[in-house]
Amino acid sequence: MIASEKDGSCWQQAFELLKEIIREERQENPSSMSELELVDDATDYEHDVQGWLEDCLDEMDMRKDYETLLRMCDDLLKMFGWPEYSGSDIKFLKVSALGELGRNREAVEYCRKWIQKEPENVVASTAGVYAFIRTKEYEEAEKLAAGFILNPTECTEENELMFTAASKLYEAMGRKKEKQQTDRAIKEYGERLEAELADFDMDDEDEYSFGDWDDDDLPF
Repeated sequence: MIASEKDGSCWQQAFELLKEIIREERQENPSSMSELELVDDATDYEHDVQGWLEDCLDEMDMRKDYETLLRMCDDLLKMFGWPEYSGSDIKFLKVSALGELGRNREAVEYCRKWIQKEPENVVASTAGVYAFIRTKEYEEAEKLAAGFILNPTECTEENELMFTAASKLYEAMGRKKEKQQTDRAIKEYGERLEAELADFDMDDEDEYSFGDWDDDDLPF
């Protein structure tokens, strides 16, 4: 299995093969597979290329092979067109890899351009918070966090990512009160989510409970 490879070489070889296939396709049709999602369209979703790429990048991240992760992210960002507010996961991983490699100023500049282009993208601003934490530009990081955390006690699906970054920020700043408040909001959101999922599961059980059905309702 690929996942058992000690050095991740099989993942890298498969990634290079994918690049070669796309290059060959574009030699025949330069506009072929111009966006990543079109790769799966072209293959009738037979191979789930997007899903495999997510696994591949996650594997490099898990292995802490940040040089390879950064190269793969750059390759993908160059290979395909990315409409605004798309490719956020790849861009986030690129910023993370730059930070892990100590290229903090480069990460900050990349985030500045990304945020300028997509000011309402919580993923872009969250990446910026982490980048600014590394350069100890806490005021800049706090401004970004404030743009998505309007109520410090209310963590939601839309801003959970930013709440997590804000917790790291307050920890770095030594602001224990704000960190505790942020962590409490994250915990309460998690508890609400668990309760909602439990209610959903119970609703499913009720819906398919044969004991509550009349004979006329049965499908056989």
